[in-house]
Amino acid sequence: MTDSLPPPPVVLVVDDEDAIRSAIARYLSRCGYETVQAADAEEALAGLDGRKVAAMVCDIRMPGLSGIELLPKAIAKDPDLAVIMLTGVGEPAIAIESLKLGAADYLIKPVDMEELALSLRAALRKRELEMDRRELEQWLAREVALRTRELEEQSLQVESMALSVLMALVDAVEAKGEGGRGHSTVVANVAAHVASRLELDADDIETIRIAARLHDIGRLALRDERVRRVSRSVPAELIGTADASDLAARILEPLKRHHGLVEIISLQGERWDGKGHHGTRGGAIPLGARILGAANLYVELTEMGLGGPAMSAADAVANLRGLAGTLLDPRVLDALEQVVLKS
Repeated sequence: MTDSLPPPPVVLVVDDEDAIRSAIARYLSRCGYETVQAADAEEALAGLDGRKVAAMVCDIRMPGLSGIELLPKAIAKDPDLAVIMLTGVGEPAIAIESLKLGAADYLIKPVDMEELALSLRAALRKRELEMDRRELEQWLAREVALRTRELEEQSLQVESMALSVLMALVDAVEAKGEGGRGHSTVVANVAAHVASRLELDADDIETIRIAARLHDIGRLALRDERVRRVSRSVPAELIGTADASDLAARILEPLKRHHGLVEIISLQGERWDGKGHHGTRGGAIPLGARILGAANLYVELTEMGLGGPAMSAADAVANLRGLAGTLLDPRVLDALEQVVLKS
């Protein structure tokens, strides 16, 4: 069974002279084209609306809208339309104007039919090539977008796996407290609850939670060989001379899709009054970093009292109150108090 042949191209013949229009249409029909006739511009535009037309052969001088006026309207309806304009002798400026408006060619009347057939064949071939080129560009754009999405998804999966490994490493290195949970896990729970109290969205809360799980990784890298082996992105000479938060940022720097996470960890120790290590102050400190800083201090006070006996939740909050407006963000401290005292 053979495949059916594609339908012949449809050519719209536009001329106000019946004899010329009919003669052109008959000839093109014998050449294998399907033809549609229009006596003026309005009828031509209606013909373009009614079916898929491949080409238009159009006289320039017609009553009502001229061929020059019809040309941009026709191409606006179908940018792929191949147009051949028919012009009288001594009208080169008008013919050139038609080319500027999008015509593929122009012929001088009276029209030589063989010349018309050759011109039409060339115009349709150019149209076909242009449509193929555009289709190829669209296909390439889709393929690039698809491959880019796949690479982004793979990158995200790799980074998520790296984060899981780092969190597992932190859990393994940290000493377990009451309930078998490490310090960073407790800080993460407190920070996530504070972020929720401040009505952050779910993605921001999760970023803060992960940042809290990893907030101590710089300090752990300074003291534990296992963390240093995993942290291959950090030059060996930097170990022992870097600030713990800066070292943490260097360890996490390869996680390009988690920039917010790195920023939170890097700036967790900044002071509200701007007297911290980086000099960032007030609202310029990422909210996640402000939440992490407050949660970490609270947990340290309630776990071991920063070198002294562990404080109760109420005593720890009262102690932190003295740091509001200098070390800590007052609004974050209010949210922390509501979380830990259940008020």
